Amino acid sequence: MNKIYRIALTLLAGLITTAPVMAADTIKVGVPLAMTGPYTDTGDNYWKGIKMAIDEINGSGGLLGKKLKTIRFDTMDFAPERVMQGADYLCGKQKVHSVHAGWAGWGQDVRAYGKYSAPFFADDGSQSAVDVFRLNPEKYSNIFQLTDVGINQAQSVFRVLMALPYEYPNKKAVIINADDAWGTEVGDTLKKKFKKNGWKVPMHETVPYGTREWGPLLTKIRRIKPAVLHLEIVSAQEVITFFRQFIKAPTRTIISYGYSLVPREVVETMGKQADGLIGEVPTAMPTPQAPTPQAQAWVDRFSKLYKHSPQAGSWAAYSGVNAWAAAVRAVGDETRHAEINAYIKEKGYKGETGWWKWDTDNVMRAGADVPIGHYQVQNGELVTIFTDPPTKPYKNNAFVVPRWIRKAGS
Repeated sequence: MNKIYRIALTLLAGLITTAPVMAADTIKVGVPLAMTGPYTDTGDNYWKGIKMAIDEINGSGGLLGKKLKTIRFDTMDFAPERVMQGADYLCGKQKVHSVHAGWAGWGQDVRAYGKYSAPFFADDGSQSAVDVFRLNPEKYSNIFQLTDVGINQAQSVFRVLMALPYEYPNKKAVIINADDAWGTEVGDTLKKKFKKNGWKVPMHETVPYGTREWGPLLTKIRRIKPAVLHLEIVSAQEVITFFRQFIKAPTRTIISYGYSLVPREVVETMGKQADGLIGEVPTAMPTPQAPTPQAQAWVDRFSKLYKHSPQAGSWAAYSGVNAWAAAVRAVGDETRHAEINAYIKEKGYKGETGWWKWDTDNVMRAGADVPIGHYQVQNGELVTIFTDPPTKPYKNNAFVVPRWIRKAGS
């Protein structure tokens, strides 16, 4: 009987000690990204960067000797209630110790994740998100934006358009943007910049997601014959169908796609047909040649892993994971969220191209170490032709006058 009793005690002790040790050996990381809906391609870009960082950390022994475990949540179209559900599920129920969201909304994410203490990294690029943060910076001190706001990105687009080594045939611009906060922020800013600098904007259209038939708008565009057309819709099929219908009867127009160019599906689907299109990526890793040996090594690792060059958000999301991990190592305990948030804000993070430093709004403003990259599709791939700020050509990559302009001008 004593032997049976001792065996029972041993088994019970094993149950008591084993489960907590298993839990303590894992750090949960929340990943709310669009997995369905119009922003799926962008969500996939972020996921690749996040997964790459977490796999590298786990492969090198983990964080504080613990493995990172990702818990995903589909944010769909970033409806406020869906964003709140994600925060309550990941932070409230799953008790994650950091959240890496990529593009997450336009301020509703700040409110949703600001209820909790875990560091939250987003790539909103939204002035509306910053405005929410400013309502209570102390409450939202766990919110870190990985990119500059749409207003500044649009101004960067304008600076590069004016810096292109190309003589515009006129000073007319057409702007088309999606009917969301991002699209209108970029579209309205560009319109103001063009007009302030002596250009006319005879057409500025806001269109819904799902627009596939562009005939009526293209008829107006062909009548206007703008020197520049900027399209800001972060969904692949809209921008693919627009260009394929435009190219049937093109005008001598520089086509600027802004952030719309970078969902991977755009270039993968059109290939060399997209040659000549230009666009931008905030907090960009310039490609195909990176600015530093460390950055080039990262580009090479990414390209080998995913069989294509980095796209929008991948490097920013990767860097967010590593900025958090560096802070956790410094603090020595992933559960001490307030100290980790303070460390990130105060110390920043040394990345592949230089320092990431968050400003008083906890926003990563564009600069020399973390620039806005401006790309042109050349030979079916994105090639960095400018970085900004400051506005300057990137390495030896030259802007190429699009074939439809050369043909129209011949």
